[in-house]
Amino acid sequence: MNSKFFIDFHCHPALKPLGQSFNDNRITGRNHQNYKKNNSIFHQIKPNVFKKVLNLISSLTKFTQTDLMTLAEGNVHVISASMYPIEKGFLINRFKKGIITNTIGSLAMGVGKRRIGFIQDHDNYFKDLEMEYEFYKELDNKIVTVRNKKVRYKIVNHYQEIEKEIHLQNGIKTIFIVLSIEGLHSLNTGLNAKKSKCNPLEVKANVDKIKAWDHKVLYATVAHHFWNELCGHANSLRGIVDWITNQDYGLDRGITTLGYEVIDKLLDNQNGNRILVDVKHMNKKSRNAYYQYLEYNFPNENIPIIVSHGALNGLKSHKSPINAIPVGRSFMGGEINFYDDEVVKIAKSKGLFCFQLDERRLIKDIKNVPKSFTKRGMLRNRSRLLWNQIQHFVEVLDRAHLSNVWDNMAIGSDYDGIINPLNGFWTAKETESLYSNLVTHAKNYFTSPTCPLQPQNKIAPSTAIDKIFRLNALQFLEKNLRNTAPKKLVQ
Repeated sequence: MNSKFFIDFHCHPALKPLGQSFNDNRITGRNHQNYKKNNSIFHQIKPNVFKKVLNLISSLTKFTQTDLMTLAEGNVHVISASMYPIEKGFLINRFKKGIITNTIGSLAMGVGKRRIGFIQDHDNYFKDLEMEYEFYKELDNKIVTVRNKKVRYKIVNHYQEIEKEIHLQNGIKTIFIVLSIEGLHSLNTGLNAKKSKCNPLEVKANVDKIKAWDHKVLYATVAHHFWNELCGHANSLRGIVDWITNQDYGLDRGITTLGYEVIDKLLDNQNGNRILVDVKHMNKKSRNAYYQYLEYNFPNENIPIIVSHGALNGLKSHKSPINAIPVGRSFMGGEINFYDDEVVKIAKSKGLFCFQLDERRLIKDIKNVPKSFTKRGMLRNRSRLLWNQIQHFVEVLDRAHLSNVWDNMAIGSDYDGIINPLNGFWTAKETESLYSNLVTHAKNYFTSPTCPLQPQNKIAPSTAIDKIFRLNALQFLEKNLRNTAPKKLVQ
């Protein structure tokens, strides 16, 4: 294989095929080994012209972005696969059950009508999480032949598995999967919006069950789109999905007592089996409370802060919302994106900020992106949206007089989640193209007489982008994905 592989720290390759498995009662929740079946994680739906136009008009993504074949074609050989029980709030909030929510839910997520019906009716998010985990386990380390090419994925428990095998493919394209969880409603909380009342003992026992799995979960996103009884979430939905749903309840809440108890259990490092906290989707009140919690409870330990798929809002802080970016690089504001003071906290914690590839998060108004009548120009303009975020990140750290300002960034695309991808970079297959365009932006930046970085932070352009697309994530995994055996529950 090509020695320069790429890493995606947050994507959802199982979301669509798991959903499609509900269309056949005989194989519900099964991961099919035949890549031609749409309930196979290897099943590829390419973004043809019609699907691209639909995405441009409606932001709906009706193609696969991180199926295992697309990842292999894009030379993305390490991913963090985010397990996510779809929240009921998407389907029953404003209009209750009915054709409007069924249709929109199916279109937005590509998971199928029967999966939507199941989500509406079930009463246990944790069982849904377990089903997705079993979906990944089913074909773990099994070789699948796709159009005369051998492909497999391997769920890893420790960094050494990646280090040992990444360059020893032996004619088999291998994707290494690190597991993560998006939204701790997965513990079976937040089933009925503001009326929700979970069982705290059950919730905490479910953390223990996850820690006893055969495979390690590296991190968990505590909040997501709706109130989950653990902490307040940030406003995150836009467009047609926001019109259908209602995520207002909980937007002003902080971390609850149960939320702190769950975080305590996640960060408990007994047997080296800590699950790191991902602060994406927390509102600012909850994020600030978490930062204070770390300072108070772990004064002698530097626990890394993760943003698994985020963007910057260009504001100095929540208390002092002064726009710190030049006119022409207008970022999307709001608590769903991150403030400059948080960038510094993440770097000092030796954490990781992973940029998502949703253009709605990267710029305030997509209509302001310069138009181009050539593909090359379009790719340059759209990749600049991500470059502007990267540039702002390193300049914030440079102004804070930190060294190694390129060491805390990675890519967390959120592909196959509910995103509107950068035009021209529709799927993981275009990762090499995005990488190359960003190297060009970096060259222009470093050679510009207005580049404000201190001399030690002006590094080779290819090295800077290589850190973001591969090296930083590898170093993070080496430090935090340890060779530990999961603790078995006493029956």
